[in-house]
Amino acid sequence: MASESIAPSWTSRYEDWHSRTTAHPSPSSFTPTLASLSLAVLRNTAVEPEGFTLALFDAGDDKVAIDAMGRVLLVSDPDYAGVIDLARRVAVELPETGRFRNTWVLKHAATSQPIDRLLVVVDGRLKETSVQGFVKGKTELKIPVGDIGELPDVLGEVAGLALEGRTGYSRGSGDSAIVQKVKDILSGEVSL
Repeated sequence: MASESIAPSWTSRYEDWHSRTTAHPSPSSFTPTLASLSLAVLRNTAVEPEGFTLALFDAGDDKVAIDAMGRVLLVSDPDYAGVIDLARRVAVELPETGRFRNTWVLKHAATSQPIDRLLVVVDGRLKETSVQGFVKGKTELKIPVGDIGELPDVLGEVAGLALEGRTGYSRGSGDSAIVQKVKDILSGEVSL
């Protein structure tokens, strides 16, 4: 019997952060601003070239997430701090790829893989790191970055955590108005 290839495991102490959120008690009272933004994640695919996954905001006492369905959610302080710390590590510690949107490209047999764009606020500015073809547990890069041939663990962890923002996502449903507000604050900073 031939042995099966098993993908390496993917774990994070912050896994399932999205399921631990609670609905904002007054979602219409929350206004996303660039000043309170900590992280935004956009998704580019052939079907949705300007897709949206997640935005995290530090609104003083509240840590707020807006997910792909436009739900306004309260995030626990430990989950928020953990995800943001990992995202900032990606922005500060990893080398630049030298490619458009600082993209790390995973090896796949098929082309046209989704690109997840992580926009992290560092020192008051958005820094972008993208991953093309992210799948939990898949790490081999199609194009090495310097002498790095595998997706760095911290980048894989953040990408996996960010995708929780697409939980229950159904294209064309949800609160598109709040998602558009997030895109509007980003549009002056990055190309969507």
